[in-house]
Amino acid sequence: MNSDLIGLGILALVGVFCGAASLSQLRRARIIEDTPTSKIRSAHQGYVELIGSAMLPENEAPLLSTLAGEPCLWFRYRIERYERSGKNSSWRTIESHSSTRPFILSDGTGICLVYPERAEVKSHRRRQWHGSSRRPSPGISTTSLLLGRRYRYTEERLCENDLIYALGIFDTRHPPSDTETNSARMAEILSEWKQDYDRLVARFDRNGDGQISPEEWELARREALRKAEREQRGKPSLDAINTLRYSPSRQQPFIIATSEPESLSRRYRWQSLAWLLGSLACIAGVAWLVQSGAVSMTAG
Repeated sequence: MNSDLIGLGILALVGVFCGAASLSQLRRARIIEDTPTSKIRSAHQGYVELIGSAMLPENEAPLLSTLAGEPCLWFRYRIERYERSGKNSSWRTIESHSSTRPFILSDGTGICLVYPERAEVKSHRRRQWHGSSRRPSPGISTTSLLLGRRYRYTEERLCENDLIYALGIFDTRHPPSDTETNSARMAEILSEWKQDYDRLVARFDRNGDGQISPEEWELARREALRKAEREQRGKPSLDAINTLRYSPSRQQPFIIATSEPESLSRRYRWQSLAWLLGSLACIAGVAWLVQSGAVSMTAG
């Protein structure tokens, strides 16, 4: 097969890839621009946009980022190794990880538990440095080029009180009602009583036949329900839990960022333009190769 034809095919594929990436970034910009900001207190169930402050869940300690060991609510890191093969050299990723523990987003009207797994996170807290070992040495940071194997470390974080912009699936989980809670506890109590059947009979066998009749069992149920209600009175009521998660729909990107929606939208539009220019350059290259006759459309 003509090598020029292979090159033409590769150039065309790169052009298609760049075009698809351009459309993807443009679609994200439009979603950000067209989705109104919701308040947590009144947000509808489904795909929403929220803006608020990042908070640490109650009674939980901050995470420590893996590479720098700095406190945060979320982190992502990547370790790359500089490799040389002949005249070619490049950075190859040898390790990467993103934390998945949820954090709280508060907007003054309510709080929402954000699950960052599978999110497209864009944080201004990004740090990159170099070192001579796979894991960076504590307290040492250098950007100098070192002899032998060299490593590059990249780490991003979300921290407490950071401004958080988030797009994702909003869901409110309501606690069970008092009736449901009492019924469930009544069943547990009856199950406990049945473990000692002789004692159950001694307590509720009104006619002395050594058995629990349906009427006597109803007495036991009512007594168990009264006990469940007494226990419930001393417990504080549970609040509804709001969550924000990944959407399985490709038309609903899950985005978390530490920037205002206007600047985030502009960033996506600039990225879309850059990918579009790359696609147009590939198309121009393909057209030039075909028109110049440099490519033979037949093999042999």
